[in-house]
Amino acid sequence: SSSSSSSSSSSSSSSDSDAGPSKYLQAGSSDDSDSDEERVVRSAKDKRFIELRQTVDDMANKSKINDWLSVTTLFDKLNKQLEKTMRTAQTTTVPKFYFRCLARLEDSVEAVFADKPTIKKFSSTNSKAFNSIRQRLRKHQRDDAVMAAGVAAAREKMESTDEEMSDSDSDSDDEGAKPQTAADDDDDGFETVGKGGKTTSKKDKAGAGAQPAEVLDVMKCPKEKITYEMVDKKLKEIIASRGKKGTDRHENVESLIYLAEVSKCAAQEIEVLIMLISAQFDISGSMSTHMPIPIWKRCVNNLLRVRQLLSANSQITLTETAEPEARPAADEIVAGAPVQLWGSLCAFAERLDDEYFKSMQSIDPHTKEYVFRMQDEALFVILANEVISYYVERNNTEVVCKLSLRLLEHLYYKPATVYEALRKFATAKLAEADELAVDEKKAAAAKAAKAEADARRAKEAEEEGDEYLDDEDADEAEAKEASEIPYPAGFTFPAPELPDALATLSLRIYKDGDERSKARAMLCDIFNKGLEGDFRRGRDLMLMSHLQENISHTDIATQILFNRAMAQLGLAAFRAGLFTEAQACLSELYMGGRVRELLAQGVTQSRFHDRSVEQEKLERRRQMPFHMHVNLELLESVHLVCSMLQEVPYMANSMRRARSNNKPFARLVDNYERQTFNGPPENIRDHIMAATRKMLDGKWKDAKELILGLDVWKLLPGDKDAVLVNVTRRLKEEAMRTYLFQFAAQYASVSLDILAEMFELDFKAAYSLVSRMIMSEELQGMCDDVTRTVVMSHVEPSRLQSLAMTFAEKCAVLLDANERALELHVGAGGAQLFDFEDEAAAGPSGGRGSRRGGRGGRGGDGDDDGNRRGGRGGRGGRGGRDDGGRGGGRRRGDRYGSFHDGDFSKRGGGKFKKEAKDPDEDRKERMVSLGGGRKPRGGQWR
Repeated sequence: SSSSSSSSSSSSSSSDSDAGPSKYLQAGSSDDSDSDEERVVRSAKDKRFIELRQTVDDMANKSKINDWLSVTTLFDKLNKQLEKTMRTAQTTTVPKFYFRCLARLEDSVEAVFADKPTIKKFSSTNSKAFNSIRQRLRKHQRDDAVMAAGVAAAREKMESTDEEMSDSDSDSDDEGAKPQTAADDDDDGFETVGKGGKTTSKKDKAGAGAQPAEVLDVMKCPKEKITYEMVDKKLKEIIASRGKKGTDRHENVESLIYLAEVSKCAAQEIEVLIMLISAQFDISGSMSTHMPIPIWKRCVNNLLRVRQLLSANSQITLTETAEPEARPAADEIVAGAPVQLWGSLCAFAERLDDEYFKSMQSIDPHTKEYVFRMQDEALFVILANEVISYYVERNNTEVVCKLSLRLLEHLYYKPATVYEALRKFATAKLAEADELAVDEKKAAAAKAAKAEADARRAKEAEEEGDEYLDDEDADEAEAKEASEIPYPAGFTFPAPELPDALATLSLRIYKDGDERSKARAMLCDIFNKGLEGDFRRGRDLMLMSHLQENISHTDIATQILFNRAMAQLGLAAFRAGLFTEAQACLSELYMGGRVRELLAQGVTQSRFHDRSVEQEKLERRRQMPFHMHVNLELLESVHLVCSMLQEVPYMANSMRRARSNNKPFARLVDNYERQTFNGPPENIRDHIMAATRKMLDGKWKDAKELILGLDVWKLLPGDKDAVLVNVTRRLKEEAMRTYLFQFAAQYASVSLDILAEMFELDFKAAYSLVSRMIMSEELQGMCDDVTRTVVMSHVEPSRLQSLAMTFAEKCAVLLDANERALELHVGAGGAQLFDFEDEAAAGPSGGRGSRRGGRGGRGGDGDDDGNRRGGRGGRGGRGGRDDGGRGGGRRRGDRYGSFHDGDFSKRGGGKFKKEAKDPDEDRKERMVSLGGGRKPRGGQWR
């Protein structure tokens, strides 16, 4: 059996040998050639050097991507490998490439250390690793003199890649290696097979070394030898590398700055500058952070340079919406041939505006950096004016309106004094830039001073005990660096007067802008009129534009601007002594208790409104910078004082209180009264509530001291003394009305002279006030001119009237309870979620609901056509029903613009209204409002 098996195996082997090579082998190959693969045998020393070089390369790669945690680990590994390598080679000489590695690593660390924005983006772990490697590199050289000398020599003479390879070969060879023989230099006919099956001989290698030199790089070539093609080639390389992983954005910016300096013609310089501006935008990298301020300022200067070149070279045009036309040859472009380039000045200007807005949102307003940053607004005003003039020359009205609105939103909130200061600052900076452009010596001195300042800042940073500056010091240093960047020469600031600039921009938008632009321009104009104290013109613009009717259908930014305009109108009305109009302007803002959010001056945390992370981010992006804020303390003071002057007399009137139009103020007073103990007033609200209590108690002088003693009145623009005189006069009048409401039922007649003396009014003012109360049927009586008294008329209410009064008070209490319950479910101001619009007025004797949700009265006896209509429902309430069951109210779209007492319509399109009175109405029933026959409750609240 063994013999048979051996014979079979031998036969099979012979058959295989006859069959030839395997089908899996390539043509012309054999088993021997495939199995005898070339192997390289290296010594232990060579292996150590290869590992050392691999670690050096890994460190270089990790440092490029700012992975300092990995760099620290590799640095420890490199030092351990160096010890093993020197021990294996039995030498004390450190390889040269190790010194070069340390020198390059130190340069990378210092470059990153100088880039403060990059350091801020590091994670805490990466930041600690960066500080650690920086300290260890210093200590590594400080403790070892040989190491310090080697790194210094390597830094002085950085060798090329070929020299590094020759060094590695020399380092890997033994010191006593034999020289090559002459026979080794001869070509023995053998060829080396490389990758891809290519063969090279020693002669080929020698021939390869004799190739002609490459074309000079534009970054290394002398300026006088640079050509148009060299700049264009480098520009295309940078454009191709943009956005790729591992691209150094700062290096690209530096290269583009140099290319702009060595450009051969205006067209090429514009092309490079447009790419440079885009590369500077790439540095910020994130939409949540703003562009570094020095880069922002240089970007503005570059854009102004582009504008300057375009105005000086009319043959160059920019296209934004279509592909540029085919370019002429390079020689023709240099000679001045017409050329079309891709670029948009409008898009760049808008992006710069957004970056400025984001920086003002994120910078602490109580630091010097914020003040320095505010000064940069003058530079943007110059830029916007120049870009607008560029598009005006090209008759592009759409872009002109868009940029005009941007510029208008930078100017509308500024008082005339602030704008004048900004204009003087910008004019001085531009004059200094023009002077430096003319005088070369001064320019050289300014450049030397800037270099000295940079060196001083670097030295101070080096001497700091910490590894790098903290956020506050770094931001201030960045702001100082930005403030030292000069303005461009050859430009002027816009119109010298603020009204002229605003009028020009507004008229341009009104003429050619879209609906949103027109609405925002109108609101900016209204805000500015309110800021100047011209309430009547601002009110007329608001009513004429019908903005209060459609504002709820606009975007959120426009609604915020509308709220700001209404707040400024309220302040203007208060300064003009129109307290009723001021309260009407501000009442809607304070209705829901979210005035900060409505004005975009803060985010209010509420348990009734849950926000997601994205909603929170969007809310914070809409916040106004600090210098654009409307002072909330002043706004609250004006609102509460106006509410007090309007509501206190009606609080003393038992019947009118149930129909109060200002429920939030009434609730504030109720909460104040329910407190067990009220200490001395501390804030603005406490002062106003204490003054209200004094007014109801008849101590109007104490109320005056509390109101006039507020420090917030110092913030009133203009003549604050005249405003406070108007407040005092109105306070006396309302105190007198409150007194008459409370105690008129106790008098048969009252002397007008005594009333005037009690409230420090002259006789004419007291007589006029009493006459108005009698005419408006608030006071039942008549004036006797002979005796100079007011004769009261008293009528006891009937049993039915007394029951009706009790029922009305209980209904008012029930209404308040319902509104409070609703607010518990939907949050503060929740009753406003259900708003109704006036559709039909009440019938001849139909009731009228309260402002916040009252139900309308039942229909009257009918009009001339025999129809009956229910009374008008209050805001958020339901109208009265008629015989057919039809309600008298419908949905309201929005809630603004409800100006009372004939000055504004209640969302009626700006028409003035005056409610008609029924002459046949029984006047005796009105006397119930005096509380006739009832004993006063000592000023107690009901």
